[in-house]
Amino acid sequence: MQNHMYVFPARKFQIQTPGSTTFTCISWMLNMGYVAVGGSDGALRVMLLNLDQDKSNPPSSLNPWLSSQQLEGHSSSVRVLSWNEVYQKLASTDDAGVIIVWMTHGPDESWFEEMVNNRQKSTVSSLKWSNDGMKIAIAYEDGQVIIGSVDGNRLWNKDIGGSLTKIAWNTDDTLLLLGFADGGVHAYSQYGDFVSKVKMLCVENLELETALSKDLKKDVIVSMEWYVPPHSSKIVTTVGGGQSLTQQYRNADTSYNLTGDESYNTASRLKVPEGRPPFLVAYQNGNIQLMCNENISKGVSIVRLPSTLIIMAQWSPDGSMFAVAGLQLDLPETERNVLHFISAYGERLQSIRLAPGHFAGIAWESSGHRLGALIDTNIYLVVIKFPYRWTYCGQTLVFAYKTLDSLQEVLVFYETKMEVKTKRYVQNLCSLKSYGDYCVTVFRTEELRGAYTMQLCDSIGTPVDSHTTNVPCSVVAMNASVVIVASTESFIVWHYSVPRQENTTTVSTGFQKTGNTNRNIPTEQNDKVHYIDEHRTEKQQQPTNGVTTDPICAIAASANFFLIACESGILYRFSLPNVQLQSTFKSNIPAPKLMTINCDGSRLALIGKYNVLRLIDLPKENIFTPILTFERREVWSVEWDDAKNDLLALMEKQRLVIVRGTETDEPIPHIGRICQFKDLVVRLVLLDDIFKEPDRVSRHSFVEIEIKILKTIKSTLESDKLQDAIALIEKGNHPKLWNILAKDALKRLDLRTAEHAFVKLQDYGEYFFLKDYKIFTLIL
Repeated sequence: MQNHMYVFPARKFQIQTPGSTTFTCISWMLNMGYVAVGGSDGALRVMLLNLDQDKSNPPSSLNPWLSSQQLEGHSSSVRVLSWNEVYQKLASTDDAGVIIVWMTHGPDESWFEEMVNNRQKSTVSSLKWSNDGMKIAIAYEDGQVIIGSVDGNRLWNKDIGGSLTKIAWNTDDTLLLLGFADGGVHAYSQYGDFVSKVKMLCVENLELETALSKDLKKDVIVSMEWYVPPHSSKIVTTVGGGQSLTQQYRNADTSYNLTGDESYNTASRLKVPEGRPPFLVAYQNGNIQLMCNENISKGVSIVRLPSTLIIMAQWSPDGSMFAVAGLQLDLPETERNVLHFISAYGERLQSIRLAPGHFAGIAWESSGHRLGALIDTNIYLVVIKFPYRWTYCGQTLVFAYKTLDSLQEVLVFYETKMEVKTKRYVQNLCSLKSYGDYCVTVFRTEELRGAYTMQLCDSIGTPVDSHTTNVPCSVVAMNASVVIVASTESFIVWHYSVPRQENTTTVSTGFQKTGNTNRNIPTEQNDKVHYIDEHRTEKQQQPTNGVTTDPICAIAASANFFLIACESGILYRFSLPNVQLQSTFKSNIPAPKLMTINCDGSRLALIGKYNVLRLIDLPKENIFTPILTFERREVWSVEWDDAKNDLLALMEKQRLVIVRGTETDEPIPHIGRICQFKDLVVRLVLLDDIFKEPDRVSRHSFVEIEIKILKTIKSTLESDKLQDAIALIEKGNHPKLWNILAKDALKRLDLRTAEHAFVKLQDYGEYFFLKDYKIFTLIL
């Protein structure tokens, strides 16, 4: 349902600081949840954040920390922090070259100094624990490299002969990657032998004049990371008769609802797909090079962030993407702090602006759903909503995931009423979409008759119809009779068939949906490819080089028409079933992410590039009327009520908001995702929990929330305020409300009120039954 990743700052944690401390670095331990921050004058603090996900706006009295300890030992500015995930140790170093290794001990899990080292000849530029936790690599600015064991013994040291800035281990700890002050990267064996020079294309291809014009140094490496799934911890903290602080942390955070070894999160244990780059080198000037290994002959991607001074880059816990903290130099000074999210293959996923101030760094939390941004003396908790592959049809949740060990794709149909789960092993799943009791799955098949296969399934996963096409699947829409699949420049309309399809007609109140009425469609229409360029006006025409500069980015379908949106904001309206262009409209909303049409096709909800929701009335086929008085920001999901044309449920950050016309109810804090809005009840699903443990999906993953008007009517009837309830129901005019009134009136034997309710429901069978009943009682 959600096709784009959404990112937003959710909470702010203020760090307790003595005096005027300036923080310089942050690191988050994935296995146990500790956050370390270092700063000026030897400031070093280790904390456990109180991550209460169930409250998007926690009260001010809520303690933001489960624990917070100031570590004493450094006297100058702390500049580098590194966690040992296996043995639960923290290494820190300062401007004076002092290195301290810290460990935790005791029931209160307090931290103390285990080892201290000071070479007293140069400053430490970088240090990194090996992935197995057995060794630590230390790089000095004067070119000295020292490798030590976890118990404090020096294994070897070597003078590399150049000023060093960064150091990293490869996957199996057999190679050390060294970053030099001139921007070069060399590979050494684990024993200190030179192996090769890594070719850095993003430096060699950069024009020096371009870098100097932006006042940036061409060759400063700010981050060098080789992604490896974190090893599980070998130290288990137990406290007799109670819970340790880290256990409390995991209980407060639903990311840790695991079984067995709870010291790490399953999301970070995924096998790395073959061909996905794990090696990242980021330069201050905005250039990032991604590599599959140190050998440049294999897959290399270069990401360029124009006018950006990169502060640091860091892989997500599962290695599928990385975050880049930086300063956007072409923006006003108060708006320069930016955070970019980029896939491991170099695709830009999302960008947000953060609060102004000294942006010191970022650190991922273990689930990969949150990230801490250190600005001044605050940690801003940034929440990431992933675009999972899922949909909801009838009473069935349909979702797809990859197994941890083999990365095999699994498609699951979970029927929520009877709690029946059906699993199918699939390949190359592109998209999921649903309408009513059916869903469509789109696969890339590369067959001769078509590169993509669309398969219509019922709510238990049984295929009932299919069709193939060569149109690449970028976006999909569906209604009771057709599936529309579009690439960036073309689309097809598939008129599908379902067994024993029943037709209904739409009535003036909008209380019923239109059924599948387009059954006599020539089959050749299903194969016709429509090109969006064919429908552009002369002013909208694209260059004739075959490349569309205004690609399709969103689709929405109603019963007898559908809309296509392009990145420029132009909307195209096509009729159904004959697919004729009816009208176009320039919405002035760039790059729409999501569009959805209400139950009777009279209003469109549209979310634009910057997560701003707007409403557009559609009174006639050639009229688009934007509702200028309505706008909501930070919206990432919307769902119309299935029977009332002016009721809309939306997710705004971590809040559920109900819109009635253009008025809104009081927001309800929630972290779920909307899967259904029916009978004035919003059903939400906790997808983050499900995708952590997909084999354990259950009804407990779903939450139903009654909206305000429904709760008010029930309360009013329970208080025997019948006339007040009728007045509210007349105003709300929803079939669910009339149904409640009818049932309540029958319990009271108030036949007149019940008749009125049945008339409003257009349930004439019940109406005439009551009439006959009244006559029968009179005869008796």
